This record gives sequence, structure tokens and C-alpha cells, in this order.
Amino acid sequence: MLPFQGLIVSDLLDDPNGGLVVLSSGLPLPSLVASLILLHDASAGSLLLLSASDTQKSAISAALRRYGQPDLPLPSDILGNLPSHNRTAIYASGAVLFVTPRVLVADLLTSRVPPSSIAALVVLNAHRLSDTSTEAFIARILRDHSPSFPIHAFSDRPHAMVAGFAKAERIMKSLFVRRLHLWPRFHVLVSTDLERAPPEVVDVRVPMTPAMIGIQAAVLGSMDACLKELRRTNKVDVEDLTVENGLFKSFDEIVRRQLDPIWHTLGKKTKQLVSDLKTLRKLLDYLFVLNFRLVEILLVRYDAVTYLKYLDTLRVSEGVRSVWIFADSSYRIFELAKKRVYQMVRADGTKISVDTKRATSRKRKVNNESKKEIGSGIGASSAIETDGSKVDTKADVVLEEVLEEAPKWKVLRVSE
Repeated sequence: MLPFQGLIVSDLLDDPNGGLVVLSSGLPLPSLVASLILLHDASAGSLLLLSASDTQKSAISAALRRYGQPDLPLPSDILGNLPSHNRTAIYASGAVLFVTPRVLVADLLTSRVPPSSIAALVVLNAHRLSDTSTEAFIARILRDHSPSFPIHAFSDRPHAMVAGFAKAERIMKSLFVRRLHLWPRFHVLVSTDLERAPPEVVDVRVPMTPAMIGIQAAVLGSMDACLKELRRTNKVDVEDLTVENGLFKSFDEIVRRQLDPIWHTLGKKTKQLVSDLKTLRKLLDYLFVLNFRLVEILLVRYDAVTYLKYLDTLRVSEGVRSVWIFADSSYRIFELAKKRVYQMVRADGTKISVDTKRATSRKRKVNNESKKEIGSGIGASSAIETDGSKVDTKADVVLEEVLEEAPKWKVLRVSE
């Protein structure tokens, strides 16, 4: 354990009522929770870890193994399908338990777990809490039983703590804690400890294929169209509404934070524009972004097939009310995404290049003329003109798989 981690734990335990700890992203939150588990006394009751994700559960268990105490049992899960008498016995055992808010609030209300058998409550992902959340109701029940009941809340999403009006204060009020511990990365103790063993950073540049470059340009064009519409509302600071800022993950929160006080007064179109900006940024994120630690992939983004499937899902779910889908450049996103997966070729291997907008209008015109010719007894035409060339619709046309490989795999193979 680093010195600043020990200081965080000691500061948190100084107040018997607990507190809210907000860490900078990337700081070892699982190690802090593991330290609290090591300091837990089983004779005082059970230590409950609330609202932990599966990833956090694995990280906390791994941190406990690193501390090298083989006789220390790892935290176990309290599942809702366990019989009630078994859950009561587990709560009374004084162990460290992962529990969901839904299970715990039901056990508290049905007296399966008396509050006196709980030593402390550790709430993870505190940035997701609100005044009406289940965690707040659990904290109220425990505080009613004992005003000095220790509640330790953690969050490693500081940017989420500033969304809305006085969110940190409202979270502390809902958990009935009075102390807020802020530990940014630029804290003197934190920066000093981290600089002693700086991480090895490997910069890997991933090139883009021509289709990916085209999709990027089309997405940026659609995003620019949405931003122009949003500027017309005169309710957002236009200095921050640029395409360059739209590439950052915090852009959605910046726009939403500006509109939060007047969100209930906005029209349907303005709210949809904010949602469209978030969707377009995700399209770029799923297409290009890749995070590395050394040469290991932390997050693998969508491949060509999954990306096309995601676009088709957006077309169905947001096609009616979405604004960006009707932008001039949006059709290029779908067209290039299809070309990354498959292409149309004739039986002799000749590729068929079809312009989506022109082909659609020509097909409609040909179909209308064909109906007239059929009605007048004249044979229907079987050719469609696309891009200056005629494509025989009766000729054998097959779909040839392209399945464009993500360029990141080539870079990784070279790096290895």
C-alpha cells in the first residue's frame, strides 16, 4: 500500500460516522476497499459492500490476494435466491459480503438482518446516488437504528460529482455523512508517491482505413449540422459548441450541465439534438478509440460487422425522431459501414458501384415506368442506370464478403 492510500483510510476512519471519498480517475479504489476489509473485526458484525459492479468485485478480490494473507476469506455474494434462514445466518457470521441494494433493503424491511449485526456499510459508485435511490433509503434505515452508524462511500468519477446542482452535497445528505474527502491526482502526497514508480507508457498509433476516414468525416459533418441547429436555440454557450470539443467524452456533460436548469422548458427538438450529439460521439468512439496499458488491450471497440449492426439498430430505434439521420452526410455513414462488411459483385467478378441517393431515385423512377409499361402491354425494362452505367437486374449479382479487419490488430502484431 502506498503512503497516500494509508492516509486516505486513516482519515476516513477518524470520523465514526464515515464519509464520502472522491478519488481521481485511475487511483487504486479497489486497494482502499481491500484495506478496509483487512481492518474489519468480525466480532463487531458483518461488513457490507453495496452497489459493487462485477469488475470491482474481481478487482477487490485480486487486491486482497496481493496482500498475501491466505487465511483471509474473500468476500462472498448475497444472492436473492438464497433461502431466508441462510441469509440470516450469513449476515450474523461477521463476514465481508457483497450485496445489492435490492436484496439488502428487502432483508432490512423483513428483519432478516438486524441493523445491530452490521458493523459498517461501504457504498461504491457513490456518484450514481440520488435522494430517491435505494442506497439512500438503506442509509436512512441504518441511521434511524444508530445515529453513529459508519457509512463509507467511494467514487472514482469526479466529473460525475459536479453534474447538476450541488450533487456532492445532495449525495452526502442522502447518506447522512458530514465529511468529504477529495483526493485529486495533483495532490502533493499522491503525485509524490506516483512519481516514484512512473508507469511505462507505450504510444501506439493506429492508422485508419479509407472507409474509416470517410465515416469519420461523415460523422463530423452530421455533428456539425446538429451543432448549428443547437446554436439557434440561444440557450447554450456557443463558444463551447465546436466540433473539436465534441470529440471529448465530457462534451455531452458540458452541454447538459448548461441546459440542466432549463431542461424542463426546452422543446422536444432541442432535447433530441443533445441526444443525437451523444450518439454521434459514440459512433466515433466505437470506431476508433483504443486504450492500452503497456501492450495489453483494455477496451476493444466494435469491429466492422458489429459496427454495422449497431448502425442498423440506431436506424430502427431513432430513425423517426432523430435529427442527425436526416442530415446530408448521414447516408455516407451507412454506405461506408456496409462497404466494410460486404460489396455487390456480378457473377464475372465485376464490382457494382451504386450511389445510394441516385440509385434510390432511379429505382423509383424505373419502377414507376415499369408499371406503366406492364399496364400497356410493353415488356418491363430490366436495367437500372447507376453512376452512368447500366446494371442488369436479371444478371447474377452476389454479395461478396469484405469483413475489413480493424487496423489495430496489425499494429498489435507488429508491436509484439
